[in-house]
Amino acid sequence: MTGGKTRPLTIRLPARAVERLHEHANIVKGRPTAIARELILAGLIKGHSREQAERMLTIERRLASIGQEMQAVSRKTEEQSASVERLLAMFEALLQVLAGEHSKDNSRHE
Repeated sequence: MTGGKTRPLTIRLPARAVERLHEHANIVKGRPTAIARELILAGLIKGHSREQAERMLTIERRLASIGQEMQAVSRKTEEQSASVERLLAMFEALLQVLAGEHSKDNSRHE
């Protein structure tokens, strides 16, 4: 029911119903037409448990996909963190070697 092309629809409502749409719109800071559209869509889906189930399955699949992506990102982050730690250890070892050679070179020149 969602996601496809939309088409305009004109309906006639009693004056009191239009007033109530305006009241609801003011409460939620929306437009009366948007409130009417959502009420109509909710009413159309309400009696159709199959459509509700399909909508819930779609949401569940999206959540599962996001969960898998988060796990993959977490694994990559851990791998990169381990690589950075190895590089840092190698860099520190190199600095120590260079500092040791530098101090030896200075003692030779003196």
